[in-house]
Amino acid sequence: MKEHVELISPISSRARLMDIAEVFSGVGVSREEAVARPGERLPVIGVRDLQDGAVAQRDELDTVGFSSPSKAITYAVQTDDVLVTGRGTLLKFGLVGDETAGAIASANIIVVRPGSDVMGGALFAILSSEVFRPKIEVLRRGATTLLSLSPKDLAKLEINLPSRDEQERIAALVKETQIAYRTALEAADIRRTLARRLIDARLFGGNQNT
Repeated sequence: MKEHVELISPISSRARLMDIAEVFSGVGVSREEAVARPGERLPVIGVRDLQDGAVAQRDELDTVGFSSPSKAITYAVQTDDVLVTGRGTLLKFGLVGDETAGAIASANIIVVRPGSDVMGGALFAILSSEVFRPKIEVLRRGATTLLSLSPKDLAKLEINLPSRDEQERIAALVKETQIAYRTALEAADIRRTLARRLIDARLFGGNQNT
């Protein structure tokens, strides 16, 4: 069940995550709910949809049929939510953008929703940092390589939260960095496609379809 956490204000320079954010796991999907039902399919975020700090866009996500869409909607992510893998071999993070907002977090995803005095980009930078990541790694449990992280354990971690002005600067830098990274990847894909076409043209000329 989704846990509602009372947010404490004002924020001190050092606080537990539960005091500055709402922390909860996504919704579990049963086999029956995964069956296609017209008009009830919703985009769902899984572990594989968190890549390099970004979250896949809604139109790139797998869709799942829910017997109770109204229940699923309560687990819809919002812009600036920070996502953390709750289960899996790798600890991954993602910052939700406008292009993903409204998608449903699966049970393998932990949602960290910043309070009104916290910038999502700054919180993402803290949690995913090389300094803070080991603290989360320690909390992951499992007898095999498939480890799990409890939202309750994550919520108890203490963080040092910068001033609001500093948070805004960090959040802006995070957004700029992610945009630059995505732009570079898209440009690389375009160059690779053009190069392949040029190579094919030189190798096969006009006989590529033969």
